[in-house]
Amino acid sequence: MYRIGCCVLSIIPRRTRERILSKKNRLDSYRPLPPALVAQLREGLLVEYTYSSNAIEGNTLTLGETRMVIEDGMTIGGKSVAEHLEARNHPEAISFTEELASQSRPISEEDIRKIHSLVMRGIDPNAGKYREWGAKISGSTFSPPPSHDVSVRLAELLNWLSNNTDEHPLIELAAQLMHRFSQIHPFTDGNGRVGRLLMNLVLLRAGYPFITNITYRDRAQYLKALQEADMGNPKRLVGLVARSVENAIDSYLRIIEEPRILSLAEASRRTNIDADYLGLLARRGILPAFKRGGRWFVSEEELQQYIETVRRKGGKRPSL
Repeated sequence: MYRIGCCVLSIIPRRTRERILSKKNRLDSYRPLPPALVAQLREGLLVEYTYSSNAIEGNTLTLGETRMVIEDGMTIGGKSVAEHLEARNHPEAISFTEELASQSRPISEEDIRKIHSLVMRGIDPNAGKYREWGAKISGSTFSPPPSHDVSVRLAELLNWLSNNTDEHPLIELAAQLMHRFSQIHPFTDGNGRVGRLLMNLVLLRAGYPFITNITYRDRAQYLKALQEADMGNPKRLVGLVARSVENAIDSYLRIIEEPRILSLAEASRRTNIDADYLGLLARRGILPAFKRGGRWFVSEEELQQYIETVRRKGGKRPSL
């Protein structure tokens, strides 16, 4: 974010920011969501997030294999013990992050160490403990602080987080927290995973949905964005996080607002418009219908929009 005089300019373009806020307001209008729906969404997103966050760091389990490890307790041949533990550990770390999000108290160093201990349990003998030597971030020219400064730097980071919520737009605050945490690099391993959970902690506390996922397919862009942020330009990273937040909201809205799909025969009965005529409209692209299994279908919303268009034209149907 850039400051000019007394004004703060957001990195996120105004249209993008307004679109995300509009979608979040739509989602909020459906709250409280039915518990069964929340459970359904959470189950799928938890697996997808676990897969992506681990895959970004080099875990070779596929999405399907990650699901089998988490949901069925299966062991996948040819995969390491550490890869299995990374998949099994992450859901508990996510649940702990959700628990922290429900609390109003400031985030503490103890919370961060606990998240790390859950992520790296059984993998790193120093899980939950700060590194005791220097560190090098792979692919980055940035050098983390010496180990004896880690606790001080984390305390400064958490103080910055507490005191800058009014200065930084929320999504940018979450993105920059993740980046600044990665620069401190407080642990021997697992810093990326913990940083992305801290980002989600900030977003969850602000009412954004479970869970914002930086996907594995965005890995190259994500790593490049972190490098640019290291050089003082967080624009790409903030933009990536903003798109990820919007995708998380969209995943909820797609299920909540899933349109009722009608066959053209059903649409004909609803509107008293001949089904053959609707089919002609569909083939000409006038009615936004789609084919499935050789038959034409249209959503209730698109059908209603067509009827409204005809009504505004005085009941005159389009010439074909």
